[in-house]
Amino acid sequence: MRIVRACALCCALLSAGACSLVIRDPFGDLGKTRAVLADTVSRADALEDLETVVRLLDTVHAEPYRFRPREALLAERRRAAEIMPASMTKGELCLRLSRVVAVLDDGHTSMECERLLMEDWRRAAAASPPQMQRVLRFAPFMRLDDQQHLIVGWHGDATGVDPGDRLLRINGQDVDVLLSEWAHEVSHDTDAGRRAQVARRFRVYLALHGINAPYRLTVAAPGAPSRDVTVEGDPVNYQFQDRPSQPPRPLPDITSLLRTRTPAVLGPIKVRTAFFTYRILEPDVALVDFFSIFDGLDTVGRFKKAVDALFKQIALDRPRALVIDVRENGGGEDSASAELLRHFTRKPFRLLASTQVKRSKEARDYGNSIVRIPFRWMGLPYLFADGRAYFSGKIGTLSRPAERPVKAHAAGEPFFAGPVCVLTGPHTFSAGSEFAEAVKAFGLATIMGEETGGQPNSFGNQMPFWLPRSGLLIQIATVRGVRGGGSLTDNTAVMPDVVVRPTAEDIRSFFDPVLDRARSCPERVIQ
Repeated sequence: MRIVRACALCCALLSAGACSLVIRDPFGDLGKTRAVLADTVSRADALEDLETVVRLLDTVHAEPYRFRPREALLAERRRAAEIMPASMTKGELCLRLSRVVAVLDDGHTSMECERLLMEDWRRAAAASPPQMQRVLRFAPFMRLDDQQHLIVGWHGDATGVDPGDRLLRINGQDVDVLLSEWAHEVSHDTDAGRRAQVARRFRVYLALHGINAPYRLTVAAPGAPSRDVTVEGDPVNYQFQDRPSQPPRPLPDITSLLRTRTPAVLGPIKVRTAFFTYRILEPDVALVDFFSIFDGLDTVGRFKKAVDALFKQIALDRPRALVIDVRENGGGEDSASAELLRHFTRKPFRLLASTQVKRSKEARDYGNSIVRIPFRWMGLPYLFADGRAYFSGKIGTLSRPAERPVKAHAAGEPFFAGPVCVLTGPHTFSAGSEFAEAVKAFGLATIMGEETGGQPNSFGNQMPFWLPRSGLLIQIATVRGVRGGGSLTDNTAVMPDVVVRPTAEDIRSFFDPVLDRARSCPERVIQ
C-alpha cells in the first residue's frame, strides 16, 4: 500500500496533466511540525488531545478495528488517562498517545514523535557547531541478531564498543526490557517490525525517553564475558552532516571467523536510480538493491524508465542469476512494482486483491485543502475515480472495493529467464511487503531471509492531522487493502522460502548470510 502518498486524489490530478496551479504540494504537510519537544502541556489539554485521537481513528481510519477490537483501544485510552500527570512535555505526551495508536497494529497510522525529535535536533545543530554542541546523541548504530538481541552494527567512532557487541545495560537499565517496552509505542504491522524499528532508531528512543549522555554501558562480545564501558555523546550535528575524517579505528580480531566463510564481492554500481541500485555480485550474480517505490507524484512513469534501463544493463551483463533485495524497502506506490515483475515472469499475478477508501468529513476537508481555489469550486475531485471514491457516498462508509484481477502481464523486454531470488527482512514494509507477497503467493521467485516487517493485509494513503491543544501530528490511513493472495483473514507477514537470520558473529565480521545464501539461487521451474 502507499506509504508516502498523501492523497490518491492528488496523484489522479497530476496524472491528468494538472500542475501547481491546481494543487499545492500534498507532501509539504508531512514535513511540518506545530510543536516543540520540550514545550509543556496541561493534563486537561492532554486529555482533550487524547479524545481527539480516538475520535479521528474512529471517523477517518479505513478500518481501525480490523486486527484488534475497539475495546483494546478504549482500554489503552483509559490507562493513558489514568496516569496522565498534571503537566508534561509535548514529547512525553506524544509517547503516551503513541501507545494508544499502536494498539491498531497498523504501521501506516502513527504519531510523529520521531519527526518532532529530529526537528529539535535540527534546531540545535543550526544553533551550534559540533565543537560547541551541548545536545548529544548515542553514536553506535544498533541492529538485532537471530536471537532478537540488540547488537552494535557499527560503533560510530564510539570508543569501547565494537561491531558484534551485545548491549546488555545502559545507564543502569536492562536493554531487553527497554526494547520490549518501547516496542509498545511503535505503530507497526508486526512484532518483528516493531522491534526492528526500535533497534534501528535506538538513539532516537533513548533521547525521547530522557536517557542521555554520558552512556554507561554493559556490553559483551560473542562468546566473551561482559564488560563495562562509558560512551560519550556525539554532537547531533552529525545526524545531518558528515563527521570529519579520522584515522581508521582498529577492528576486533575476526581471523577465526573469516576462515569459515568467503564474503561476497560486490562490483561497482552500474545503475543508480531513486528506486534501486544495480551491480554484479561476483562472480556471475546480478544484485538489485530495491529500496524504494516512491519518487514524487509521477512514480509509475519514472519507475518504468528506471526498470527499462536496469534490464538493458542486465541483458548486457548476462548474469546467471538475479537477486532482488527488498530488505530495506519501506514501500511507496503499490502498483509500480508490476513493471519490475513482468521483466522476469510470464505467470499471472497481482500486487493487491482490492482496495477501499474510508469516506469522512475530515478526509474530504483535507482533500479540498490541497486543491486550489477556484478548481475546488469546479468539482475537480469528482472528475477522477480516486476522487469520487473519497467525495461520493455517505460519510462513514467504505467505497466499493476496487478489485484487481490476477492477470498475465506482457513480458518486459529485455526479459530475464534465469534464477531469481528475493531477499526480505523486518524492514520490508508496505508496498515492499506487497511485492514480496506477490512473489510468494504466485510462485514468481524464491524468497530468502527473514519474515517481512509489514503484512500485506494492510493500509495506506495516510493523511495528516494536527491535534488542537498540543499541535502534535498524527497520520491516519484512509485506504484498506487485501493482500495479493486474496485472503481477508491471513494477517501474517510474508514468510521466506529459505529462512536465514544474521548472528552476532555475522554482524561482528560484516558477513551477510542472506546475501551469501542468495549466491546459490536455485533454478525456477516456471518463469
